[in-house]
Amino acid sequence: MGEFISSLMPTGVPWTRPWREVAWWLGWLSLAVCLVGGAGFGWWRRHARRLLGERAIVELIPSQVFDPSPQDMVPHAARLARASQTAGWTPRRAQGIRLRHGSDDQGRLALRMEGPATSAALMQLPSLPDVQIRSHHADRARHAVERITFEDAPPLPRPAPAERVQLVKESDPSSSPKAEAVYVARAELVLARPDHKRLTPASVDPDPLQVLANVCAQVDPERGEQAELVVDVVPVSSGRVAAWRRRLVRRAESRGPSAYGESIGGRRPGGSWMSTVFEGLNGGKPSGGGGSRPLPRQHDLADGVGKFLPGADAQVFAVQVLVRVTGTHPVRAQARLHQVMAVMDAWSGENWWRPVGPRRTRKQSYSGAWWRRRSFDRRYATGEFAPSRRQWLTNEELAALLRPATMHCTAQNVVRTGGTLAPVPRALPTWTGQAGVVPLGRVTEADGRTRLGCLPQAEVLFGASFGKSGFGKSELALLQALTLAYGGLGAWFLDPHGAAIKRALPYLTHPRVIGRVQLIDLSVKTPGAMIAAWNPLSMEGRTPEEIQDVIGAVVAGLAAAQGWGDGAPRARAILSHAVEVLAHLALLMCRRGRPDLQPTLFTIPRLLSDEEWRESVLIKMPLKVQQFWHTTFPKYESNAVPVVTQTIEQLATSISLRAFLGQPRSTYDARTAMDERQIVLLRCSGTGSGDEIITSLLLFDLFRAGCSREGVDPESLATLFAFADELRAVDGAARGYIAAILEQLRKYEVRLMAMTQMAMRLSAETRLALMQNQSLLSAAAADVDEAAFLAKRMPGTDVLTLTEQPKWHYAVRATLNGRPTSTFQVAGVPIHEVLADYYHPERVPELHSVMNRTMRRRPVRSVLANLDGSDDKRRAGLDDQILTELGRRPVAPRPDSTAPAPGTGSDNGCRPATESSEVA
Repeated sequence: MGEFISSLMPTGVPWTRPWREVAWWLGWLSLAVCLVGGAGFGWWRRHARRLLGERAIVELIPSQVFDPSPQDMVPHAARLARASQTAGWTPRRAQGIRLRHGSDDQGRLALRMEGPATSAALMQLPSLPDVQIRSHHADRARHAVERITFEDAPPLPRPAPAERVQLVKESDPSSSPKAEAVYVARAELVLARPDHKRLTPASVDPDPLQVLANVCAQVDPERGEQAELVVDVVPVSSGRVAAWRRRLVRRAESRGPSAYGESIGGRRPGGSWMSTVFEGLNGGKPSGGGGSRPLPRQHDLADGVGKFLPGADAQVFAVQVLVRVTGTHPVRAQARLHQVMAVMDAWSGENWWRPVGPRRTRKQSYSGAWWRRRSFDRRYATGEFAPSRRQWLTNEELAALLRPATMHCTAQNVVRTGGTLAPVPRALPTWTGQAGVVPLGRVTEADGRTRLGCLPQAEVLFGASFGKSGFGKSELALLQALTLAYGGLGAWFLDPHGAAIKRALPYLTHPRVIGRVQLIDLSVKTPGAMIAAWNPLSMEGRTPEEIQDVIGAVVAGLAAAQGWGDGAPRARAILSHAVEVLAHLALLMCRRGRPDLQPTLFTIPRLLSDEEWRESVLIKMPLKVQQFWHTTFPKYESNAVPVVTQTIEQLATSISLRAFLGQPRSTYDARTAMDERQIVLLRCSGTGSGDEIITSLLLFDLFRAGCSREGVDPESLATLFAFADELRAVDGAARGYIAAILEQLRKYEVRLMAMTQMAMRLSAETRLALMQNQSLLSAAAADVDEAAFLAKRMPGTDVLTLTEQPKWHYAVRATLNGRPTSTFQVAGVPIHEVLADYYHPERVPELHSVMNRTMRRRPVRSVLANLDGSDDKRRAGLDDQILTELGRRPVAPRPDSTAPAPGTGSDNGCRPATESSEVA
């Protein structure tokens, strides 16, 4: 030591000088060492605080069947140990992995895992079976979804909010309700005995976290109450464990044989240092007399080492346990604190947990005492690892605290996934607003990161979505339809109830799409409401060769609506010839330059039941058309006509249907909508008994329009995505044509996306065609029987996974790169958040004005007046206007007129003088 100090002295200062002459050098040296050490210690603490401010957080969400074995916990503990050591030069107080068991904002028991930011990737890898790892940022993202901006469609500026005039007297600030005070109870738990004494491992059944779940069920998050059990762990290296084991062995050897904690063989109790003192007092002789020191027994060494035996290769952790409870009353908070601490009683045995701080006073403040509160709050808020005393535990002892609640925790307020699915395919594109994709929702990567996923449009031929009502099927379909519309594709959306259409209108006011929107709302009833027109009998822009197409479309549509199938041959024959006459009549009106006088479906009953009106029209028809009515029709029985007319009469009972189908000139055409990429929104409910009939007609018209593309170059066809919500109701009206759409329209670039609650309630032919041809299958939560049906068609999932899915979550199986993917989970995103920049309700009136112009919509009052005429006979109805145009005197229909009796007939002097016809 003297040589070392001499080397620090200036040259010429010998070590033999008196101490007082060199003491000032030692003072300066000590001061420099203190300054350097203090600066280093301060930097090290600031470095620790900086690392603690950059923590990674993930959630561990178990399934309903989560039941890990001891072998499953070993790799999980190893993963936690490695996560704590991912960064070099990390202060020990910043290395802790925190497992936070506590109540969430809904009073449910949840588990969050926190660790150094450098261990984020490692923490996001699953290490337990049936446990889903979800990034905490992804959980917050569910409440703050990023907004999408479509390509070539920048969001419109929003109008400045109008100033609101305060019309009420301002309330007194002193009288406003104050936030309710929240009281905090704190406790840090430590081992009551030395840490080599083993804790009793908690039982598996029942789960010790059951008590904590019951406590979380009693807290009121809306009032700021919370209950948390925080466990911080830092791995202990095997070298430190071995060193501590050797020290325990030496201590056991010095203590000698013992029983029940007392030395035997004449030695004084008290441990090795007491023996040394007595030996010193006795002149170096043992205190037990002159005999030799007895050797310790093998089991004495084992008792002294405890759980740190050499053969035990368990992972050892240094542990810090914090309990924090908030309540609206101090007594309530203290009571909850004791309830949470009761969770740790499950580990009591040779060793047990006890709180530090004052615990024998009346208040029992524990870590809430003023001299402990600051340290507790700092460690709780930052994740700093600085326990009050050293306590090392093995992973076997900690197993129940290192994992979430198992299936043996029967409490209902536990955050669970219902089941785990495969991670999302890496090749799945990310949705950023680009065109040519079909959005799915928020997907989770294997490492826990989330993003908005989508499928290439070319991969989606047909889609099917199943699940309970209110679980997000319509929301997903609406999001997909809006995205495809902004991407420049056509969309055809059939919504029986109209709720989705009402939501969609404020998002379709952008200049990119506003000119392509067509709304057909058949629920309108007011006379001033504007309505579009569809006349299936219209021949405007058509040739005589297309008359057979009109006949086939109308007859097949009405026959499908009535469910005739291959039956009712007489009714089908009568209807076919009636449509033939009216199609020729419509062609005649168009040739005369009067397309506004084309007959409609409501002319069919007049043609069949009013003989005078029929004969007035037949004189203008070709002889081949007249032949049926003069030779065959009179031979039919009188009850054959009502079979045909009852369908039209059901349609006539609805004001909106009479206005929609009663206009001579169509403003809606399915083929035009396909070719021009229009956005068609249809609501067919509210028409009474005509709901199914009009739905059947519209679906068959879609099928007919798709088939009319036959012979067109496929490369020139515009793609149309047709969405059918509530497929069960639609399928009953479609009479098999949904299956035909699924089987035949793919090659004509018509793709159907169907949504329904239960696949089992669909007709057999529709269900088989849907499952055979779908390339996108999604399932929300469903009943057990329905889930069993779907699980067979979704590899990688099971019935429990489907039945226990939360709201807005779907199990999805898709086609990607020409191959089916594994089943993965998708979280739905609300439209009002992801498309918030395109929500402009103030522009909806402008949208209606544009639709009035592009669809030539007319008021219901005006349409019905033209169709029915006036009650005072001053204005003739459409059928009488047709006779006037044909040069005949209008004939008022007889209310009780019927078809002629079999074998009878009368020309009433209305036969033409010649056998010529205006319709060649």
